[in-house]
Amino acid sequence: MAPVVIGFGEALIDKLPSGEVVGGAPLNFSLRAAELGDFFGCEAAIVTRIGRDRYAEMILERLRASKLDLSAVQFDAVLPTGFVDVSLDPQGQPSYTIGRNVAWDAIEFDAATRDLAARASASQTSAICFGTLVQLDQRSRATLLQFLAAVPSTIKILDLNLRHPLPSREIVTVSLKLADVLKCNLEELQQLAAWFELKERSDGSEIAEQLQLQFNLQAVFWTRGAEGCCWQAGAEQVVAEVPSLTAAPNADSVGAGDAASAALAIGLVLNWPPHRIVAAANLCGAFAASRRGATTPLSQAVLERLS
Repeated sequence: MAPVVIGFGEALIDKLPSGEVVGGAPLNFSLRAAELGDFFGCEAAIVTRIGRDRYAEMILERLRASKLDLSAVQFDAVLPTGFVDVSLDPQGQPSYTIGRNVAWDAIEFDAATRDLAARASASQTSAICFGTLVQLDQRSRATLLQFLAAVPSTIKILDLNLRHPLPSREIVTVSLKLADVLKCNLEELQQLAAWFELKERSDGSEIAEQLQLQFNLQAVFWTRGAEGCCWQAGAEQVVAEVPSLTAAPNADSVGAGDAASAALAIGLVLNWPPHRIVAAANLCGAFAASRRGATTPLSQAVLERLS
């Protein structure tokens, strides 16, 4: 069976100053993974839950236009589809106000989700990317823990989301213990250093090294804004050049980190060397940052640069 890459968590509408677009970190990740997977011979799927409303139709229209496996997309007859109010600073950096008690707060471990877990376990290589935001509600958190227990050999990527509303330290601790690879940014590394009383350096490398030891992580993959991504295994770091791409009108950085996460997951299941993973993540992240919203399809030119 082909390698399988799975995104687990929120699917929602980002309400940007320039209009409404489909978003949510796991959805952004999954769409990018589907594009990359179609190019490199992998499958991609998403586990999420949406309502039966206008926002759900917007999400479905985007998902159905992709190569993404939608068998584990759930529908809630009561709760609305999720949304986020997004504001941008003068440099285009986003901040978020997240709608709560929405459909993705109540993801269930239903038959389709169980079947997807079984398929991931049976594939030659698989990966799942999960975050902390989806764990703020006990219903979806319980389902995530069931899913992770059902895929013991799957590569588990924790995409940390230490923004308001902050997850509890318990959620973060358990998630780190379950993960194989931590994906985060420098600010999140520094927050983890404060929580777990680690020695701290401004570049984050020592924090990343200590987290690997404390939580038995294979690696830490952290983003540094315009400087791109860094793969760190032990004390060894791998970085790559960040390409410069022409920005489209109303471009923003929403989804750039999710695009980098998708490249990371694809690279891991295909056993790419770290330098190729970082270079691919930098290119995918730069493309997302040069476009409006998080889900503009990758251009053929970008895909060819990844090969």
